Amino acid sequence: MNNKRKWGYQIIVGVFLLAVFISCNKPKRIPIDRLRIVMLGDSETRRINHYWGVDTNWNTLTGYKHIFNFGFDGCRTKELLHENPDSLAPVQVALKKKPHIIFLMIGINDISQSVPLTETLSNIREIIDTIQAHKVELVIQSVIPTANYYDTLYGGFSKNGIVAARVQKMNNRLKNICRENKIEFLDVRPGMLLSNTYLKKELTMDGIHLNYWGYVIWKNHLKEFLRKYYE
Repeated sequence: MNNKRKWGYQIIVGVFLLAVFISCNKPKRIPIDRLRIVMLGDSETRRINHYWGVDTNWNTLTGYKHIFNFGFDGCRTKELLHENPDSLAPVQVALKKKPHIIFLMIGINDISQSVPLTETLSNIREIIDTIQAHKVELVIQSVIPTANYYDTLYGGFSKNGIVAARVQKMNNRLKNICRENKIEFLDVRPGMLLSNTYLKKELTMDGIHLNYWGYVIWKNHLKEFLRKYYE
């Protein structure tokens, strides 16, 4: 075999091996009607089911068949991990649904109750480890800030933009954690914010929880993300 043919052969083999490598490392494309999705988090996730008189849920809003709501009122990061005497930790209960993908939004209750950021992030890392140990894809969603009038109505914990600043700091740290762990970060805030800081008042009824139109924006971000990878 002359040198020209030899090099041609090696190039063909190299291209073939590269194609095999890329194919093996592509994410599996699961038809959306078979995709099992868990929405995991606090009341922001949970209250889509009944909030403000709108009869809807994650299934009807997204049109996806197998999407499960594991939101818990008042939940902080540590409570997703804690087992009760008569039940598993919420994250373990969610994993029993055998999801292909989990969308996590958690942290606003840690902020409102002045849980140190280091503790919150440590809990989130433990949540990541727990989910990844089950070979389930995890997407961490941004924490949604409160409206700028929330302090007037509910005791002042967001006075002078303290909560807004803490939410921004947490989201920045969450992005870093996602990069470190090769996890997708889904920012659901575009379209929700006033002056890139506060939740728009027309998207909330109490300054913290979304109304129907807020959930529509969240749903749009969710579906756009899933279309990239699964549809």
